Amino acid sequence: MNNKENNFKEINGGVTAEQISAWKNQHGRISEVRVSDPETQETHIGYFKRPDMKTMEAVSATSKTNELRGSQILFDNCWLGGSDVLRNDAIMKMEGMAALGDLFGKATHELKNL
Repeated sequence: MNNKENNFKEINGGVTAEQISAWKNQHGRISEVRVSDPETQETHIGYFKRPDMKTMEAVSATSKTNELRGSQILFDNCWLGGSDVLRNDAIMKMEGMAALGDLFGKATHELKNL
């Protein structure tokens, strides 16, 4: 769904192009997560850095007993900025956490026996 065609209001917490550029310089790749609410006709945007190994260890360990808490650790530790609604509204945050889960599987690997 293209929200601009639907006239959804985009809310990114005042993050500027300059801020995104600074984050890219500091963290490398940055992901933008967009979660839309058709009821309010708003799209809430958040910006995330890639997780480091310490974060991945915490996510892995926690997810064994509480998958939701593991996803929340990933969200909170990778959050750089964006709409407060995306960060604080439970339903919007759940959708954001699901989007972050899509980061995995983007890289590919190969194992070769020599």
